[in-house]
Amino acid sequence: MTDDATPDPRPRPDAPHLSRRTFIGAAGGVAGVAAIGGGVWAALVRERVDDSAGRAAATTTTSMAPRTTTTLGGVAGVPHDQRVLVIVELAGGNDALNTLVSADGRYRDNRPQLALPESELVALTGTDFALHPSLASLVPLWEAGSMAAVAGVGMAQQSRSHFKAMDTWWSAVPGAGLKTGWLGRWLDATLEGDNDPLRAIALGGGSPALVGTRTLATVVRSPAGFTLQTAPGSDNDAIVEAFLSTAGPLSDQPELAAAQYAIPSTLSAVELLASVSGGADQEFSLADDANTVTDLLQTAAGIIDLDIGTRVITVGINGFDTHANQLGNHAALLADVGDGIAAFLARLEVDGNADKVMLVTTSEFGRRVAENGSLGTDHGQGGCQFVVGPEVAGGRVVGDYDFGSLQQGDIPAMLDTRSVYSAALDWLGGPTDEILDGPHDRLDLLSV
Repeated sequence: MTDDATPDPRPRPDAPHLSRRTFIGAAGGVAGVAAIGGGVWAALVRERVDDSAGRAAATTTTSMAPRTTTTLGGVAGVPHDQRVLVIVELAGGNDALNTLVSADGRYRDNRPQLALPESELVALTGTDFALHPSLASLVPLWEAGSMAAVAGVGMAQQSRSHFKAMDTWWSAVPGAGLKTGWLGRWLDATLEGDNDPLRAIALGGGSPALVGTRTLATVVRSPAGFTLQTAPGSDNDAIVEAFLSTAGPLSDQPELAAAQYAIPSTLSAVELLASVSGGADQEFSLADDANTVTDLLQTAAGIIDLDIGTRVITVGINGFDTHANQLGNHAALLADVGDGIAAFLARLEVDGNADKVMLVTTSEFGRRVAENGSLGTDHGQGGCQFVVGPEVAGGRVVGDYDFGSLQQGDIPAMLDTRSVYSAALDWLGGPTDEILDGPHDRLDLLSV
């Protein structure tokens, strides 16, 4: 992601102070911020940091009581320009059939070892489907009517190659060779005024979906990995002071000047993100060695609560390429997903932000119907997605797994993934069809 505009490398004497202790201590618990865009990025982040710090000082409270939210006629009364879309990417190709389990007997016929015991499944009221037991924490969302499932979803002639399939997921226009992502094009289309890199944030993964031609995004790779690496016995304060001192005097080379200009505000952005994800005194803190859906979604919740104009957040987690020993590994992965989403929604409720957020899960493809000889499953086609939010027409499964029309051993992709994306962009306020090479059926995923 790059900014085509020429950055203004002039120094800004009003940069907010960043304590050495905060940088050394908090940066270890927050992700690395890929501050792309030179002086433009620096100036915009500095402004956001200042604004957010002022609001935080005015509203800090130790109460965990939910804040009051505004609703109109039982429907979330949140203007479109204040809504936030969160995409949870299950990278590697999630096994849909063991995630959203069909009652069709052919599921068990093809999986003598991997089919989940019926006694352990979590029934979804009003359907012939059930959830993997590790997703039991999502049932309250289902019962409340705020979660829907989509079965047999994918894209026509979808590749089984991770790289090609991910390119398709990121661009949402199969075979076009686009260098932009579907969310990046939406960000481009809705950009007004200054280019704000905090409108879109990638946590862990999914950042190529945010690539646009006019917009920037902030990329947060690993909440545990961003730290100042120094030799034992080093004077960390002196090292940070030396690092900051490289911001001046300003070079006469534009590229170097832009990098120098970004240094102080990059560290300020680290401090900003540390305030929601890394501090030891935070109610919702990150484990030192973890980069899970649960941790990343807590960071997302904190960013949303800062109210800094973020519109899109991607959360990416690896591990779903379950070719071998799937049962235990998949159970642990889905437990993280289910518990993470449930905790995320709970925190949104506490923070008073539940009405402004939609969450969508996705994965680049599904997996084969038949298990393989390594007690796993290989790359397939049709998958499943979950959609959670205040205006979701929930408590139902859209689509199905067509076991009678397998394509080379795969569940066919009967529903287009872009139908789910379309509903999500509609909910954000559009534009939609021109972004997704549409129109696409919205599948009645929204209740309004």
